[in-house]
Formats: sequence, structure tokens, C-alpha cells
Amino acid sequence: MGKSAKHVLIRLAVAIIAATALAGGARAEVSPEIRAYAERKCLAEALYFESAAEGEPGMRAVAEVIFRRMRSPGYPGTVCKVVYQGEFDEVCQFSFACDGARRRPRGRILWRQAWTLAGQYLADISGVLSRDTTQGATHFHTVDVNPGWDALGLEKTVTIGRHIFWRPKREAAPQ
Repeated sequence: MGKSAKHVLIRLAVAIIAATALAGGARAEVSPEIRAYAERKCLAEALYFESAAEGEPGMRAVAEVIFRRMRSPGYPGTVCKVVYQGEFDEVCQFSFACDGARRRPRGRILWRQAWTLAGQYLADISGVLSRDTTQGATHFHTVDVNPGWDALGLEKTVTIGRHIFWRPKREAAPQ
């Protein structure tokens, strides 16, 4: 095995360990560099598996939902914890975290795009949220399913690509 291949395997092992620790709530101390790498990997996986085929607008919308959840009460405060919430209970917030998709091969071009965008989005979380392309969404699903979220107090906001976005219903303004 060449030197560069070993380097890749070491980085991958570190990322897997760090992402698992970050997602699972482990208390292990992780360096800022490893934490940043793991957060980027978690976000890139979410962008890739949830919306890579929809290009940059779809991936930005997914990132927006993840970042909004991070800043909302009732959700974890890191990208990895938001993305992999429920993974160990098999009640995943993002389907790819439980359905085995992460074990499937990745298309290089779309993976590179997701990786690049994840880095850009993490560098400017406030900027991503300020665009508000999903109109305050904290949830989304594909057009192929109907989870009945309107009955749970959510309202549709927008459709971007093959995803429908939802936010908590807002109180009507007093008249």
C-alpha cells in the first residue's frame, strides 16, 4: 500500500471515529481539526445522500434545515448529532442514516460537489440561514411520501427539486 493510500485510510479512520463520537454523544475529547473534519463529513453525507441529484439549490436547502435544527430548541447542537439523530434507535431523522445508503459507492463528481459545498456552508452558517430559501423549514421529505406532518402542527413552505419543506405553524397575527 502506498504512502498516500495509507494517509487516506488514516484520515478516514479518524473521521469515522470522530463522527461516531460526535453523533453518538460520546464524551471523548476531540481536537478542533478532527471535529471540523467530522462535521464537514457529516454535512457532506447529508447533502450527498439527500439531495446531490438536485444540485446546489437542493443541497443548500438541506444544509439550511440542518443548520436551523442546530439552532432550535429540541434538536442537537452539532451537524453530526442533527444528521444522525435517532441512528442508534433506527428512527432516523435523515433516511440515509438508517437505510444502508452510506455503505453504497459514491459517485465521485457529486461527492466532490457535496464535500466542497459542505465546507463553504460550514464557513458561513449565518449566511446560509439568512438566504432562507426554505422559509424557515425544519423538516423535509421527498414528493414520493406523505408523512402527514400537517396534522403534527407543521405547514408546507416550498418545494425544491423533489423535496417538500415544512416548518412549525406560525401563530396568526392578532387583528
